[in-house]
Amino acid sequence: MKSLDDLYNEAVDYGVEGAVPAGTPVGVAKLSHVMRVFNAIMSGGLGFAVEVIEPDEFDRAVEGFRYLNLGEIANLLAELVESYGGSNYDLQKEDALDQMLNDGDPVDDAFRRKAVEVPSEFGL
Repeated sequence: MKSLDDLYNEAVDYGVEGAVPAGTPVGVAKLSHVMRVFNAIMSGGLGFAVEVIEPDEFDRAVEGFRYLNLGEIANLLAELVESYGGSNYDLQKEDALDQMLNDGDPVDDAFRRKAVEVPSEFGL
C-alpha cells in the first residue's frame, strides 16, 4: 500500500508532466492539478505561471484547491488569473496569494487532512 508521501510525490510528478494517467484516484488527480500551478508559482511567481500554464490547467487547479478545502486560495487565484495583465489587476492581492501559499505548507497539510477524511478518493 502506498503511503501519503508516495501519493504526494506521485501527484507532484503528474503535475510536472501535466498529465494524469487514466485510473488515477480522484484525490491524487486533483492534487496533481494543484501541484502543477503551485510549483510554477513557487518557481517563478504568478506571472511566470500565467505564461507557462494553460488556462484550463488553472481552472483544474482552482477546482483542486477547492477540493482540498483551500477555498480562499482558490478564489484569489481565479480572480488574479482572470484579471492578469488588465487594468484592474491588484498587486496587493498577488502579495496576499504569495503569503497564503508560503505560510507553512498549506497544500501538503490540506492533502493530508483530505486523505484522512476520504481515504478512498486517494486509493487508500
